[in-house]
Amino acid sequence: MYERLKRIALHLLKVPEAPPEEPSGTHESVVVFRASPRYLTYLMIPMWIAVAMAGVGLFVADTVVAVLLLQKGLAWLSAVVWVAAALLIVVKAVVFYVTTRLNYELRWYIVTDRSLRIREGVWLVREVTLTFANVQNLNIMQGPLQRYFGISDLIVETAGGGTGGGHGAQGMALAHHGVLRGIENAPEVRDRIQNLLRAYRASGLGDPDEKRVAGAPEAGPAAPDAELVEVLRTMRDEAKKLRVAVEAG
Repeated sequence: MYERLKRIALHLLKVPEAPPEEPSGTHESVVVFRASPRYLTYLMIPMWIAVAMAGVGLFVADTVVAVLLLQKGLAWLSAVVWVAAALLIVVKAVVFYVTTRLNYELRWYIVTDRSLRIREGVWLVREVTLTFANVQNLNIMQGPLQRYFGISDLIVETAGGGTGGGHGAQGMALAHHGVLRGIENAPEVRDRIQNLLRAYRASGLGDPDEKRVAGAPEAGPAAPDAELVEVLRTMRDEAKKLRVAVEAG
């Protein structure tokens, strides 16, 4: 039943089911991370709460309407109202369930040795690609309910963004960042990305003027070329001899 509803939803919403293309980097380095199955349960909780609240609201409203109709001798219309309300609640619950499960299944986190790509969303599909040349910080966030389910969010911040500065939620919304939501091994994923960042910086592909990633080794000054130094010294000595000869003449 779910698979049939899934096909209908994918067709109507025009949501891509296949994973996104690999971001820049070597094919051998591609690693795909997915949200934990417990993240689906985590998403279902507010969904069922919303459906329950809507059901209670409709039940109260329909009860009032049904009583008024019964008082006027319209018992058949009262039954129609109850059936319509029940169908509305069922349809709403089914739509919420399908879209919430799709939100979990169509979530992709792809990491290479040069970049990270995230795709998420059903109603609004959001795909973001972060290159390691711009990554600045890696932070793990875990709320009380997430802690209960053993999942976390890994936030990847880039240069020009950030969650600090005392801006609170507004700062988070405006920051340049990608979020790997609902993963159960966030510290391991963070360490893996940090190792890839270190290797990327060490390879010389990164911009030396960019901010250093937290925990990455700071590059020292480049050592002078011995042959170049010797050539410059020779040129200096020849220039001195030429100047002495000119002055003597």
